[in-house]
Amino acid sequence: MEKIKELLNDKKIFALENMFLILALIFGLAITFIGTPLQECDGWEHFIRSVDVSYGNLLAPVVILNHDGGQAVVPENFGEVTFNITKPETDEGIEFRNILKSIKPSKKSMKMIFYAGTMSVFYYPQALGIFIGRLFGLSFYGWVTCGRLFNLLVYIILSYFAIKLTPILKNAMIVIALLPMSLYQAASFSPDSMLNGLCFLFVSLVFYYAYGKKQEISTKDVLKLGFILGFILLCKYVYAALGLLVFLIPKEKFGDKKEYIKKFLIGIIPIIILGFIAGYAAFSAVTSGGEAAKERIAEGVASMTPFQFLLDNPVNVIRLLISSFLHKLSDFILWLDVLGSLNYPLGPLIYIVPMFIFYVFGSEVYEPHIHIDVKDKLIAIIAVFIIYAGIVIGIYIGDTTVNYAGNYIVQGVQGRYFIAALPAIAFAFAPRKRTSENKYFSYKLLLCEFLILCIMTYFLKVNCL
Repeated sequence: MEKIKELLNDKKIFALENMFLILALIFGLAITFIGTPLQECDGWEHFIRSVDVSYGNLLAPVVILNHDGGQAVVPENFGEVTFNITKPETDEGIEFRNILKSIKPSKKSMKMIFYAGTMSVFYYPQALGIFIGRLFGLSFYGWVTCGRLFNLLVYIILSYFAIKLTPILKNAMIVIALLPMSLYQAASFSPDSMLNGLCFLFVSLVFYYAYGKKQEISTKDVLKLGFILGFILLCKYVYAALGLLVFLIPKEKFGDKKEYIKKFLIGIIPIIILGFIAGYAAFSAVTSGGEAAKERIAEGVASMTPFQFLLDNPVNVIRLLISSFLHKLSDFILWLDVLGSLNYPLGPLIYIVPMFIFYVFGSEVYEPHIHIDVKDKLIAIIAVFIIYAGIVIGIYIGDTTVNYAGNYIVQGVQGRYFIAALPAIAFAFAPRKRTSENKYFSYKLLLCEFLILCIMTYFLKVNCL
């Protein structure tokens, strides 16, 4: 027992970020090889996008390098792969896996019709894996596996440094990064994997500068925050609201008033540049969307689009946000633990994981010198509200196949959309100051997380194999 305590006291070996690394690798690999490929929401579309990027389309949708807009480059025999959302607890997952293993992609390529708006940069890890699969002449299954592994690796690296850097909320950060849905998205083709990792890293850097022992924020530090937030903008602009957290950093750490203004202006340069690119991509997506709503208007079923409905009376926006929150909060929470295309439930984890998250959020422990002001918590709450409002309104306007003008409850919002905001939520609701701690509290939480991931792996196996 004494030897075990000595090992636990070795801060280098048993640092929380190292424990995260071990668990993330073990269970991330388990998801990669147990989970049926491409079953994540929009998994097939993400795969096509990754294949296209692997052929050199590196700057879409701003610049299309090797084909016209509305197309994607894929192998000539791409049509031999028949994709379907598989039913849980059947042999369909094994059959689809065998199809992918049995077909080797053609060395010749072709162009197929495909429309996409997400920036290519968020498919770089997946595309690199596919490119390596092409070099070694692997089957489609090999392509998929390599792509998932590289996406997982990038997520683990980003989350590792987020956990390592933050001086507060370490327990919350490691639990969020190891959520079954977080790891499932990481071991998939979803661009949300890199987005979540970047959001974790950005929030951790802010906490490091605000509450860590660093006394002076340099221009280099400011540029780090600017570039990370800029890349978050490139993927999904609504999460840029996390940028409000920079106001947690005391002004005196920037220097005098002149230095503060100078560094602030330097920091927003990458945000403006990357934000302009993101805005262009978003404008292209919005102008090409809403076809379902337009068809309903043409058929006389509806008199306006959801966007026009919200513009008609701004009060509708407030009512939409409140009604959706009151009626859909339980769905947001429960769907956070339903994997696949919302068809792989995780049994009791649907209830256990949310309760575990809330317990961890309320049990955080800070160093004695750290004190969080009410003002700081208010900033975090505002950032979270903007993210919530952006997601709800964005889905209401953008997904017009399930949302109609006049409805006050938005359909199509999933719990996974809020993973990137969970560190800010944890900060908003964690205790302001607490110094007493069970010495091995963090390791007990890790044990709970290990058990949760074991149960997740079991249910994933039941659903997929």
